[in-house]
Amino acid sequence: GEGESMSGCGSPQSITVENEEGVLEQVEMDPDEYRGAHFNYAYFGDSDSKETTLQTRSGSIPNTKFIKELKKNGRRRIISKSGDCNTALYRVSSKKRRFMQDVFTTMVDMQWRFTLLAFIASFLVSWLVFGVIWWFISFVHGDYLLENISNSTFIPCILANKNFASAFLFSQETQHTIGYGSRQTTEECPEAIVLQCVQSIVGVLQQACMAGVVFAKLARPKSRTNTVVFSKNAVITMRNGRLFLLFRVGNMRSSHLLEAHVRAQIVQNVTTEEGENIYFHQEELKVGTQLAGGEDRALLLWPVILAHPIDEDSPLWKMSPQDLLNSNFEIIVVLEGVVAPTGNTAQARSSYLPHEILWGYRFDNLVSYAIEQGVYAIDCSCINNTVPDNTPRLSACRMDHQRKASLSLSRMSQAGQSSRKTSQVSQSGHHLAPNVTRTWNLQAAGHGHNGQGQED
Repeated sequence: GEGESMSGCGSPQSITVENEEGVLEQVEMDPDEYRGAHFNYAYFGDSDSKETTLQTRSGSIPNTKFIKELKKNGRRRIISKSGDCNTALYRVSSKKRRFMQDVFTTMVDMQWRFTLLAFIASFLVSWLVFGVIWWFISFVHGDYLLENISNSTFIPCILANKNFASAFLFSQETQHTIGYGSRQTTEECPEAIVLQCVQSIVGVLQQACMAGVVFAKLARPKSRTNTVVFSKNAVITMRNGRLFLLFRVGNMRSSHLLEAHVRAQIVQNVTTEEGENIYFHQEELKVGTQLAGGEDRALLLWPVILAHPIDEDSPLWKMSPQDLLNSNFEIIVVLEGVVAPTGNTAQARSSYLPHEILWGYRFDNLVSYAIEQGVYAIDCSCINNTVPDNTPRLSACRMDHQRKASLSLSRMSQAGQSSRKTSQVSQSGHHLAPNVTRTWNLQAAGHGHNGQGQED
């Protein structure tokens, strides 16, 4: 079934659907569609698309026509499973000027091929520009005239400078302090001395800037997030009489993430009481590592389970399993922590769509003790393992109403029993009243006779 195919360690290759004739069948899914952004069961559409979605489903089971619609809209996910943001900026005013004002960040954000191209081009351009200036100074001084070249008493601005190629090589030697020994400036040209100082300073600054860009790109913790793994599915299960949304996250490196904490947001379209449509509204969800869903800080010694309590403040409060599958939202989860070796902050992201939330499942244990090795063994290949449980297929709101109704009924029954006991006691009291009165009268009469005897 659908739950069984999604409870394995790897990504499912098939799914059980209902065709147009109402017969269940296995539909093979393309494995390429499970890389990066998975196919999207519930995308952000308008009201018409939502009605179409409801019409092409049979209860909580998607049919064949529904699967075909999903394949066409398979990339409508905000955050992919790999953590990439499916967003792009358009019509940004003065975009190039703004980016050039922050050129360092622009170069760090560029792809490696463009960064390396800028790195090489910057040195080639500087060598060429200063080479032209060196050539021009030598040309004005007359270093390239034949009579001066053949004159042994003529002192040029640059020794061993015969043409533009010589000036270009001298520019390289000056900028990088190579000093082969054949070419050098003389005291005949003050402008050459000034240019030599300027090029030396510019060369140091250029090397520092380009080395900083390359180092910043290498030191970025972006690749570190590849070793932080989220479970492919989230689950809804019962804990201590309450419904919880659970997902699992683990660190695949032996080096720990310091001060790791988790947050989650649900993105959906909402409508206010005044009729305002707020598209892609981001609402914060309470998540934590404790049983009740508190404390967002996580100690990732092994893959941990994060819990979101489905209470009155949760947007999933009134959602049943069928309502969940027919909803259009995306839950974005983020893990932030400090990389211990570098001290940089890393952020890993993932997301869950309605069809990726399994109702009535919980995560299986993956930690055991290896006696021979004397360590706690963590089976990371089963981070996606789920097992079914007996969670009621009712919304948290309806379960709460039933709980309150049962409590009120029990209180009424207790009140009825206490009232019956009170009535029985009162009835027995009425039967005993004449006897008590008679006894009291006899006692009073006895006291009267004793008083008369004493007087006599």
